[in-house]
Amino acid sequence: MTPLTNTMHVPTADGRTGSKRIRRIALGLGVVLVLFAGLALAGASYEAIAARGDAQAYPAPGQLVDVGGYSLHIQCVGTGAPTVVLDAGLGGTSLDWNLVQTQIGQTTRVCAYDRAGMGWSENSPALRTPARIASELHTLLGNAGIAGPYILVGHSLAGKNARMFALQHPDKVAGMVLVDTRSEYVDQHSSPTEVQAFQQEVATQGNLYGLARTLGLVRLFGASLEGAPAMTDETRLEMALFASGQRGLDATSAEALQRATDDGQLQAAPPLGALPLIVLAAGQSMEQIPYWPEAQRRLSALSTKGRLIVVEDSGHAIHAEQPALVIDAVQQVIDEARGH
Repeated sequence: MTPLTNTMHVPTADGRTGSKRIRRIALGLGVVLVLFAGLALAGASYEAIAARGDAQAYPAPGQLVDVGGYSLHIQCVGTGAPTVVLDAGLGGTSLDWNLVQTQIGQTTRVCAYDRAGMGWSENSPALRTPARIASELHTLLGNAGIAGPYILVGHSLAGKNARMFALQHPDKVAGMVLVDTRSEYVDQHSSPTEVQAFQQEVATQGNLYGLARTLGLVRLFGASLEGAPAMTDETRLEMALFASGQRGLDATSAEALQRATDDGQLQAAPPLGALPLIVLAAGQSMEQIPYWPEAQRRLSALSTKGRLIVVEDSGHAIHAEQPALVIDAVQQVIDEARGH
């Protein structure tokens, strides 16, 4: 009789080796996860402790002025008229003008301020529309005793704020410099999909920035995240901390949501007459953003004295990458406003 064949599975050496490999991989992943969790906890603890000293480490360099139940921050240097008012782009603060404000202050008074919720300024209960922001700026300047007329300098989305200010108070504007600013012409040609994508990008960036802040990564690497190499590491870290704080993230999101609210008013606004006006357009924006070239030409045509200057080899933040050109443009407008 033929013996029955034993069909029971007997583990081979290869099988045992495979099992060991799996266990080792699982163990390795577990160790990595534990280490990551430990580092995350350490980073969060580091951030929580360090954040308690931010108010003393980074005091407001200017003054906080009540504008109706909440305060806005403004810092002025220099003397003379007309006063130059600097307004940063979306997500920016008065620190954005670090490389240009002191130089401009050698020839006239120049003030950089923080919009509500940004920098050292408190939150505003109102919608963050360009019209509302312009109104708050007017109240801020009046309550701070800073008399006009003013030369308004706006970067990016703040260009709309400057134009709304000129629409609301044309007698108080002596000139304008628009630094690679957005206009209603670009908004008009943006599809609903593009608008939604922009809002999603702002939200995603905010979430990532907020997470990095919570884990202490912004405080650790912040000097490499914001500003320009010419700025001090302390200033760049300060900028990163403001940009990643929850108040700043919320204000940025609110402004992004309302960025096109007043486009109809801007489109219907009368020309600026012979107002001294220089439009600085970044070469990269002119090449990469649809309708940007025509938008910049239209902005410069708002005044009979308007001029368009394309800054070649520059990204969107011209005042950080090539501050000398912004300083020169502002000085030209100052001279024109003074009748030189």
